Amino acid sequence: MSDQELAMKAVVFKEPFSVEYQDVPRPTDPGEGEAIVRVIACGLCGSDIHSYRGAEKGLQRDTVCGHEFAGIVEEVGQGVQLRPGQRVAASFTTACGHCWFCKHDLSSRCDIVQLFGWINEKDGCGLHGGQAQFVRVPYADGTLMALPDDVSFEEGVLVGDIFSTGYFCAKKALSALSDARMQPDEMTLAVVGCGPVGLCAIISARLLGVETVYAIDKVQSRLDLAKKLGAIAIAPGDSPIDTACAASATRSGRGFDAALEVVGSYDALALCFRLVRPGGVVSSVGVHAHDKGFPVSPEQCYECNVTFCSGRCPARSLMPEVCAMLKKADVSRIISHRVPLSTASEMYAKF
Repeated sequence: MSDQELAMKAVVFKEPFSVEYQDVPRPTDPGEGEAIVRVIACGLCGSDIHSYRGAEKGLQRDTVCGHEFAGIVEEVGQGVQLRPGQRVAASFTTACGHCWFCKHDLSSRCDIVQLFGWINEKDGCGLHGGQAQFVRVPYADGTLMALPDDVSFEEGVLVGDIFSTGYFCAKKALSALSDARMQPDEMTLAVVGCGPVGLCAIISARLLGVETVYAIDKVQSRLDLAKKLGAIAIAPGDSPIDTACAASATRSGRGFDAALEVVGSYDALALCFRLVRPGGVVSSVGVHAHDKGFPVSPEQCYECNVTFCSGRCPARSLMPEVCAMLKKADVSRIISHRVPLSTASEMYAKF
């Protein structure tokens, strides 16, 4: 290849509040188990913003950003079953597909798990991300999923992270409530934070049969979209939902059966514990890149019999299940901007 062919455009991290669109070396010559994917669509995740704003430290300078991407297999290494030309979506973390955790639907804790778009500044270990023209994917057969013909690249981006994460948050809450002898249509849920993951949690809860979902956010445009998705939209401070009298705002009068936290904020998690009823569930998937600690004590949880669920979404384990749900919901309507990769600096600043 010529020097020009060995380079590609990508978004790279420079320092807090600074990313640049520039030429970087193009990944070539996939090793055993690897694939090179030509990226067709990629996304900007809220967790990308943690390192961009300096809240999450340790990202090496010049790391290619991003962990949400879908595209076409360009090349494959020895032993890879996927073939060049296949349309694929990537999980935001790698998955071998063979370890105990992968076989038990917890791909986010795979024995070799790595996050795309994160290279540690201390030891240089990690993976470049998907906000680029091409990306190297290790453990390709376990990490990538072939896209059905009726699933777009945009939808593939959502399936690999935020839709799976919103679904995981809602599903964990309903699963934890199974001992309460309640049907989903009897439950009342609150979703705290109506960014993309929160909106996906609303969509998922509704698809899982929950009829009454409250959406809580300070941004009116997000609340407007939550309403269109079937939620009851509330801005904190505008109603009793943000006070100790929150129970009076629910249909039952006893409080929310589950509160879903998708922000990664101390205040959002604290609000969830105020909203949930005794015996209810707080399901949290927000990335808490702060040092404020936990908003309640074990004793407080004990006194209210509250179940707390948390953790990184096992996206690769859920992708086939979530992909099948796309036929029931127009998930792509949550996308707010469709822009060229070259506008990344502006988009990071605007997020």
